[in-house]
Amino acid sequence: MSGFEVIDAVRAPTAPVRYGAETRWLHWSCAVLILAQFVLGELMHRVPHAWHGPIVSVHLSLGVLLAALFVTRVAWRLTGGRAIRFAAGPAPGARLAPLAHGGLYVLLGGVIALGYLARWSAGQPVVAFGVPIASPFALPFALMSPVAHQRLGSLHGWLAWVIIIAALGHAAAALYHALVLRDGVLRRMWR
Repeated sequence: MSGFEVIDAVRAPTAPVRYGAETRWLHWSCAVLILAQFVLGELMHRVPHAWHGPIVSVHLSLGVLLAALFVTRVAWRLTGGRAIRFAAGPAPGARLAPLAHGGLYVLLGGVIALGYLARWSAGQPVVAFGVPIASPFALPFALMSPVAHQRLGSLHGWLAWVIIIAALGHAAAALYHALVLRDGVLRRMWR
């Protein structure tokens, strides 16, 4: 199953038209963490020096939590856990939706990987909730130049902006479905 299965309303009148609680929880938890991570990432370079360390610490801890949720969400998606049946055929743009969602997954995986690589390239562990996560690539990162470290950090920051812009597009599409098309797409992700 591809994650979306279109069925005929006559053959299956009781088909669910909402995502399950697990899918909704994973979606909204990731959304909140992505927004928090973006705000913390932007703040950490704009606050007084005394606040920089604590903000970085929270950013790293939430980043590891987001990475765990991301892996869980990908596994959930690949195993069909997020499947939904539409009672009345696919919505307009149904072919574009999987591409947009796939793009968001790729962007999120990329920004998470770059965050780890940027931290490790400075020879520092990723510390989550007080627990250090050392680089599994100790030798290559020990030889990395400060320029390479700076580039990884910059890519991480720029990709975060791309994710925020893409997420805003995702939210705009959901509002378009809710307010213009009135096709119930947004309701599928609410309680």
